[in-house]
Amino acid sequence: MTRPGRGRYGRRVQPQELFSAVLARSRALGPPPAVEPALERYRSDCAEWVARVPEPPLYRRAQDPSRARAAALLPDGEALLARGWALLQTGAASAADTSLTQALEAHLESLCLVTEGQLERAEGAWARASTLERRARAARRVFVREEEVELPVWNAVSGTSRYDPRPAPTLRARLSCPQWGCRRVEEAQLSPTYAIHRRTCPACGRPYVAYLAEARELTSERASQGRHYAFRVEALGGGLSRVDFDDDGADQLTVVRGDLLAFLYTADRELRGVSNLSTGRTLWVTRSGPCYLVTHVYGEGAPELAGFRLVRDRVLVPSAPGRLLVRLYYRLSPGLVAWLDRHPAVDRPVRALVRGLGRALKSVDALDAGR
Repeated sequence: MTRPGRGRYGRRVQPQELFSAVLARSRALGPPPAVEPALERYRSDCAEWVARVPEPPLYRRAQDPSRARAAALLPDGEALLARGWALLQTGAASAADTSLTQALEAHLESLCLVTEGQLERAEGAWARASTLERRARAARRVFVREEEVELPVWNAVSGTSRYDPRPAPTLRARLSCPQWGCRRVEEAQLSPTYAIHRRTCPACGRPYVAYLAEARELTSERASQGRHYAFRVEALGGGLSRVDFDDDGADQLTVVRGDLLAFLYTADRELRGVSNLSTGRTLWVTRSGPCYLVTHVYGEGAPELAGFRLVRDRVLVPSAPGRLLVRLYYRLSPGLVAWLDRHPAVDRPVRALVRGLGRALKSVDALDAGR
């Protein structure tokens, strides 16, 4: 019987034993029915698991608790690697996914060696895993630090060194315009010593603000209409701060410690999106209002509400006439709903009209998705 906290291997694990089990498990899993969503979940789960892996201890000691900690991480790591090997067999994984899987293999080898007390070999495997992990992250992220681009100083042909003529380091990142009707992506050169960057979108000409910071901690929990996000971040240039907001959309943002984030604000400081520059994913913030008439037709929490809210945020709110229409709607619709409850003969055609609009919105979304 397996003891609690030790997984099914116990505290001393041979790498060959673990990898044989992973191979059998990956063959049993086979390719997933939907490869791309499975890949995205695998990347997210790998990032979370790797964040829990400690560096091997520097020296041996009696009753070393690091052995038990390493053994406790192996079951989840084995399950992840089995998924990774199964996904690599589909041929849809990228070079970054291959590097990520190789990093996972090296981390598991390091943990196995820690359970056996072979700390020198564990240190080498851990260093190899860290290199592969950085390579995978660099391949997927949408920013580049100029100081990371290696420029040789030593000339092997002449046998001389030279002065490094490069200017002060810059950060190249892909930022998205936060305006609902635009969202144009631009390549921006930024100073890595400042967190707040004021930009003007080259497409729509409107100003916006990008706040760049590294993630230190993220809590995400369900709220009444969606999710509440609470970030603890370290701004570029130094300084810890918090960013909290509610999002009522269906998408979720995956962030791990060390990811570089860009919080995208309009010129009047309204948060519209959060880009994870380390993964290339952006969460567009959706805030729901009381859609009285649509809720009257579909019911509270119906999925159709999201489509009407997107029209409000992306079509109506960006223009002055649209904002006026939204204000009139919120002013008049509560009384209209109460009146419809008392007049079912009028309520039926109004419901049919709203449902027809809902079907039209679904058709537009399907066409956009197919492009």
